[in-house]
Amino acid sequence: MKSYFPAIIWALVILVLSGYPGQSLPKIPVWQFDKLVHSVIYAILSMCLLIAFNKQYLQQKNRFKVGLAVILFSVFYGGFMEFLQDYIFINRSGNWYDFIANMIGAIIGVLMYPLIVKFLPINRWVKIK
Repeated sequence: MKSYFPAIIWALVILVLSGYPGQSLPKIPVWQFDKLVHSVIYAILSMCLLIAFNKQYLQQKNRFKVGLAVILFSVFYGGFMEFLQDYIFINRSGNWYDFIANMIGAIIGVLMYPLIVKFLPINRWVKIK
């Protein structure tokens, strides 16, 4: 159960950040900087989800299925956040380009996970052997 905490916490962080009123966000003069932020946020979500399913992911036969499931969940969650921004959250608007950046980040997170696992003691953090 402990292995799910990073993904749950990070999904809640994304929910809060997505609902934060747009006028209150700091203006950054770098063009399209927010697309990079979207990609990084959803790459982290994918990695947190893979931590939760690390045992299954480490089995070679399940790697593709688990990776695909994580990507699909992250893309769905990113689309849901864009929907909430467009129709529910105040002073926010959904954006297809943000959704595409979310999707790219989710894919990058799954592709980068094996490298991250080599350098961070994730197995020790979640007590997976």
